[in-house]
Amino acid sequence: TVLHSVFDNTPIFGAADVVGRFRSGAQIQNRPVALSEWRVTTGDPVVAKAVAELFGGEPKEWETKTEESLEVLTTANSIEVKLEGLTSEMVLWGRGSTPIRVCNGSTMKGDGDKPCECPADLKDRKDGAKNGSACQPNVRATFRLVDNEDLGLWRFNSSSWGLAAQVNDLEGELADAGGASLATLSLELVEFTTKAGRDVKYTKPVVKIHAPAIA
Repeated sequence: TVLHSVFDNTPIFGAADVVGRFRSGAQIQNRPVALSEWRVTTGDPVVAKAVAELFGGEPKEWETKTEESLEVLTTANSIEVKLEGLTSEMVLWGRGSTPIRVCNGSTMKGDGDKPCECPADLKDRKDGAKNGSACQPNVRATFRLVDNEDLGLWRFNSSSWGLAAQVNDLEGELADAGGASLATLSLELVEFTTKAGRDVKYTKPVVKIHAPAIA
């Protein structure tokens, strides 16, 4: 499945409204590593402590150029949230997390109806994303924690192709629910053996919408 829409009408909150991020990976010895439990980053010590009390782990400083100077390696692989926003687009990233181009899987963003420069075939697009010549998914979720909504808004960003393939349906469910839904964000383990006999194991982010959120 290839994305063919960017959800311009989905609420997107400003950075000042967001208290931190839930992350599914980390950099270990300058290499990206997928995690089996959620990692949380924030710049607020009070928020970091509250997250640790809810989901395990301990607030610690980590090396970053952002204001989210604290991280909590939780022991939770699933969290209950009030999902308030969900958007997705395809991005070719340059150095310093600067986008070189953005598309919706069909046309370029901000360039009229100019066709996307990425390969039309999904496999070729994935191969291009791996070698840095084609766009990759950029899924963004904005939510509050059901266990403590007063902590504020959180973000989760993902480049998962599997999650990107579900975004159209998820956005529709969110719209049907009136723009906010109770949902579960989880990291699910995937294990399989390739035809060549190589064992593969990784985690994938999954979003499941349950019911409209009660205001």
